[in-house]
Amino acid sequence: MMPAILLKKMVMGNFEKGLLDSPTADSIDFMVEKLDSMTQQQLASRLTLNCMNSYVEPQKLHGIQITLMDVNDECALSQAVKEEMYKCYPEARRAHLKDGGNFPYLSRSDETNLYLQIHLRQFNETKYSAMEKLDDTS
Repeated sequence: MMPAILLKKMVMGNFEKGLLDSPTADSIDFMVEKLDSMTQQQLASRLTLNCMNSYVEPQKLHGIQITLMDVNDECALSQAVKEEMYKCYPEARRAHLKDGGNFPYLSRSDETNLYLQIHLRQFNETKYSAMEKLDDTS
């Protein structure tokens, strides 16, 4: 197994460098801090899962509501990968963020949460709802 320092360098090599806005820089700092707290075995297992050649067959998700969230600035996914994902899920809603880097759920949490709420709203009052029904028997 590779030493932890090499594994960490592999991950951090994909992080943005240069001049960043404060929320994006803070999100990277947070992820570096989390990375530093992981053991070599934890990091190796997560990298293994992340790098495994696996594929979700889009036809098996037919009829399931999907929202794809994307940032318009630099991130780990290439444009070719994004385009392939769009082709695989042509019926999916798209949530575009102006920026946010690799961790928009951290750096643009308000916008990300808004898109999540919009996506989950369609499941209210269905068997998939995360909200408990309140009895009006007072």
